[in-house]
Amino acid sequence: MYRDDPGSRPQALPLGIGRRAWSAHWWLAWLIALLAAGLATGVSFAATDPDWAGTEPENISNSPPNKAWQPVIVASPSGRMVVVWSDQESVGAPRNIYARRSDDNGQTWSASEVISGTAYESALPDALVVGGQDFVAWVDQRTVGGQNVAIYEAEIGAGGARRVLSPIPLSSTRPRLAASAGGLHVAFNAGANILHAARPLTATAWPTATCIYTSTAAFGPWFPMLAIGPDGETLHVVWQEVDLGEWAIMYVRGEVDGADVDWEPARTLSTGSMELVYPAVAADSSGNLHVVWGEVVGAGALEDRDQYVRYMRYDAADDQWISPAIRIDDDPVRVNRHNPTYTAPRLALLEKDNQVTVCVAWHGFRAGDPEAEEVLLSCSQDGGDSWSSPQNVSRSSDDGWAISIEPSITFGALGQLRAAWQERTGDDVVEDYEIYYTRALNKAFLPLVVRNWR
Repeated sequence: MYRDDPGSRPQALPLGIGRRAWSAHWWLAWLIALLAAGLATGVSFAATDPDWAGTEPENISNSPPNKAWQPVIVASPSGRMVVVWSDQESVGAPRNIYARRSDDNGQTWSASEVISGTAYESALPDALVVGGQDFVAWVDQRTVGGQNVAIYEAEIGAGGARRVLSPIPLSSTRPRLAASAGGLHVAFNAGANILHAARPLTATAWPTATCIYTSTAAFGPWFPMLAIGPDGETLHVVWQEVDLGEWAIMYVRGEVDGADVDWEPARTLSTGSMELVYPAVAADSSGNLHVVWGEVVGAGALEDRDQYVRYMRYDAADDQWISPAIRIDDDPVRVNRHNPTYTAPRLALLEKDNQVTVCVAWHGFRAGDPEAEEVLLSCSQDGGDSWSSPQNVSRSSDDGWAISIEPSITFGALGQLRAAWQERTGDDVVEDYEIYYTRALNKAFLPLVVRNWR
């Protein structure tokens, strides 16, 4: 199975697949932790990233069989927060999509509720809060990690699931949601294509998705991510594309024109042919785009290969991409040998007083410490020009052989970062996981950077 969106990755594609990965960023309190760690003197702590000053991580899924995977956390300016994930009611039961909601910025949470309720194995959810409505999308599979059957979307609390019709049989994919003025959008891949569909928020059905890009690469496009610009009418899609010996991060922009979308030709954002995986994209209020992806360097077993997170920005004022992409952290991470998978960075933006804070979370272990695979976080207070030293969000390395993966992050209404991830909680390193949650305690931020853009 392929990480994050994996599940049914073709066996011919050597992507470091692993079943637990059948799955594929907040202000920081820096001063005390960083001074104690000696970072102010410029010392590198590749194997001992300082702990993030957030609340004690808590089990938010409380899965009866201990099989909770693939979390996504989202929030709205009103203080509404939603966490969704894939889980089972009992061992052997079909997997469904579960959700918990909070109306007080994560202080208290509703009981877990099943959203999907279909006869198939439901996995790889995405979520979106639009005003007072909470939407979830997911993919149904015939068996865990098996053939994809359909993509569905549902509104939490409204009952019923709407199928997103695809004119092409689905490949390994996961749906991604975004909202424009009065409309809901979804993007996914199928065969050699990236597809898109849209419906009014008031509609009760989706139209058949249309192809926005067709790849000529041997293994095609994978795992598109979707964002909408501040005008509510500009769509941005990024994905990874894999050819024979060539990997690339691709991007396409579309302009909403009534019921249609005019899509520009796709362009390649990355350079080189190393393994480039799992991009994510976000747009700020000025129309600037922020894109991250994973980079794998070297050859051999995946747990012995260095992985980095790269960042790239589109400057709307100059109408240009700032190239090449930079590494957010010069110290690499690796992944565990039992479930080899790629690190998959995720983005969150906060805007206040004309300042754009960009945070990125990813997972992995530092070389020399393979028993502590953690969720790491780095933030930029200047819109991506410079980045803070990474901090350890999951903070689980004292619990023996810790595995913390699949991070998802969002900023709440109070400007505090919230994070959810998949945490190993049982003997089976492939399947035994719960969804953990933490939030920032305050908004202190030490202006220390380790990587400059220019």
